[in-house]
Amino acid sequence: MKKLLYSICILCSMVSFSQKYIDTNDPKDEEVKSLLSKNNDLNAFGALDIKVSDLMSERGLLVGAYGGFIINRRYLFGVAGYGLVTNVEFEGLVPGQTTPKQLNLQGGYGGIMIGGTIAPRELIHISIPIILGAGSLEVVDKDFFTNNPADSEFTVENTVFFIAEPGLEVEFNITKYFRLGAGMTYRYISGTELENVKDEDISGTTAMISFRFGRF
Repeated sequence: MKKLLYSICILCSMVSFSQKYIDTNDPKDEEVKSLLSKNNDLNAFGALDIKVSDLMSERGLLVGAYGGFIINRRYLFGVAGYGLVTNVEFEGLVPGQTTPKQLNLQGGYGGIMIGGTIAPRELIHISIPIILGAGSLEVVDKDFFTNNPADSEFTVENTVFFIAEPGLEVEFNITKYFRLGAGMTYRYISGTELENVKDEDISGTTAMISFRFGRF
């Protein structure tokens, strides 16, 4: 019974406080705040990224770009795309053969990018980008057709996959329109359907450098 009375007293107090708040803060006098309000500061930006990461236990270089909008100098919304530009070799099997040979990995990914910036007006600040999207991979045998040296490549297998890549960057305000960032991301990949490549073979930590241009 004491617990019930105590709960009723708390509820009455909350109702009383709420009534006082409504009486003294007429909702008609306040505009509902939203992220995409016309009163928010909205600016466009673009960026070039260089990423270094291990894929199939080999060091690979990915280059890409992203762009979108900055809301109130803090919130980032855009799209991003990256491609593998270096030769990643590994030992695998070609269908119909029993002897492993050197194969190559090719591909890329892209999707939407969301994120935020902590203390954007400071000389050095933190940026937190997150990429959600999809990509494709191909396993290629570059010496499959021995009778045609000009075009000897053969796609052994290919797949699409889902990717989620959160990151953490330290950014420097170089000028009002240019920022330089350096940081790390973790590339989580799921859904590959390959005989030679598994999800964990191409998931992992990435070091990155970012060149961002816009009105910050």
